[in-house]
Amino acid sequence: MDGYYHPANETEVANLVKYAVANGLQIRVRGASHSTAWSIFTDPVDNLPQNRTLTRHPPAGSNLDLSLDKINDLQWIDETAGIVEAGAGIHLGADPYNPLGRADLDNSLLFQLFEKGWGVNDLGGITHQTVAGFASTGSSGGSLQYELDNIIGFRVVDGRGEVAWIELDDPEFDAMRVSVGLLGVITRVRLKLNKSFRVVGDEVTTPTDATCPIDLFGPGTATQPSMQQFLTDTPYSRVLWWPQPGAERVVIWQSDRVDTPPPPGFEPVPYQEFTPDLGGWTEQLLGSIFYSLLGNKGFSAVPKLVHGYVRYWHCVTRLWAPKVSAPIAAVAALLVTLVIAVVMAIPELVFILLPGLLAKLFPTALGIFQPMTGKDGPTKFDDFYWRSLCMDNTADDILMGTEFTEIWVPIQYTERSMQLMNQMFVDKGEAAVGWYSTEVYGAKPDKAWLSAGYSDGTDEYKDGVVRFDVFWFRANAGEPNVKGGFFQQYWDLFRDNGIPFRLHWGKYVPAYDFPYWAEHYRTQLPMLDAFLELRAKRDPSNVFFTSYWRQRLTGKA
Repeated sequence: MDGYYHPANETEVANLVKYAVANGLQIRVRGASHSTAWSIFTDPVDNLPQNRTLTRHPPAGSNLDLSLDKINDLQWIDETAGIVEAGAGIHLGADPYNPLGRADLDNSLLFQLFEKGWGVNDLGGITHQTVAGFASTGSSGGSLQYELDNIIGFRVVDGRGEVAWIELDDPEFDAMRVSVGLLGVITRVRLKLNKSFRVVGDEVTTPTDATCPIDLFGPGTATQPSMQQFLTDTPYSRVLWWPQPGAERVVIWQSDRVDTPPPPGFEPVPYQEFTPDLGGWTEQLLGSIFYSLLGNKGFSAVPKLVHGYVRYWHCVTRLWAPKVSAPIAAVAALLVTLVIAVVMAIPELVFILLPGLLAKLFPTALGIFQPMTGKDGPTKFDDFYWRSLCMDNTADDILMGTEFTEIWVPIQYTERSMQLMNQMFVDKGEAAVGWYSTEVYGAKPDKAWLSAGYSDGTDEYKDGVVRFDVFWFRANAGEPNVKGGFFQQYWDLFRDNGIPFRLHWGKYVPAYDFPYWAEHYRTQLPMLDAFLELRAKRDPSNVFFTSYWRQRLTGKA
């Protein structure tokens, strides 16, 4: 048993909801487990901390945690007009770590749409998520020109076990679009598609000084756009900012959109953050070792290192298995893993005993893993959107496991926000900078009630947002969102300087001072009270309303 109920159809979902109501239980749905763990699952029964990040399985107990992996079909309603209905459990792309059934490329939503010439307008950094999970959390890609506006209906089982469509013209539709599982169990999603397209662009790594193509901290010039202008004018983009002293650099990924069909004989040139071969996996293993040593003191790093080696062995086994038999691939991968482990044993021991040495070597190491763009020029790509717009898909979820808080700020505060963060890095040093990057990108305004980009068209968010993703390596010691944790200084920075901000619900939000933060959300999200009223109407027995969400949205234990 994996701890989940696996309903095969909508009727079984409705019956499970009715059972939960009749027995005073909670019920929640796991998609791809891309969100923080306790935002997904029902309440724990043994007072486990609500900050566990490594679990992909629900807590033991009598509550009902569902997986909709059996409801993953795709039905064409009108192929000529591009209208489809997708089972809620279908993954956008391949999910290599899905423990609950098949989630390959050929049965993914995006690839099946692509085979018939259709697509969607925007994607996030990865496509491992299920279609319902991606929509429910308000996830978004890096664009102020495009958004995932293809969804036109949800088929939902509410908290009474009643089933209905909530469609584009329904007054509850904008509440349903970012519902974090609180308004019911989505069983199907209806989409109005656009024609498939290509992304054509490049990636460049440059210093943060005056030679950078973007004026990172200023208003911009005729030849060097400000960060706000760059995000606004570029169809799809993201910037990775490495502010560590001696290693300062930004990685600028940008792309145009080409809607015309590719020319005859077109050969795609995909964007790949890491190559899907032995060299790429080994690079990620070395990155995992590096960050595990930086993020843990002394010999506490050893279990994290072992975990990384085990994951590497699995990755290389999966890489080689199609070429030889699975047992031979596993043995060969194990031998490679053991050789690397032996070679790395002495350096690892040195860095465990002398942790300050690794910190001093950080600029040199980053120069190896993320070198400045040289005489060969930028990395260029020209590929179909479903493969290269999701630029982090080749980063391994375990070896390079990354958690983050995602801070959404009205776009007009971009320059001030960049200046404040940069000054914090200068003033506080390593305590604020850490050892990872911060991702900067944009998003269009949104009408979804709980979206971090919500706007009624007249407020400060009406022109869109800049988003700051503050990264945290998953194998680091401690929890970053508790009081005094790594993320608090960022939230405090925006709050104390009067900059309005909201947080992505699927990422890390504060796990302290719940009444204060509930009021913050209420102030920043004008439709929150209406959402909570609708939630109570649709879920009168509170079967979906776990303590995680009750604390954060109402401030009550």
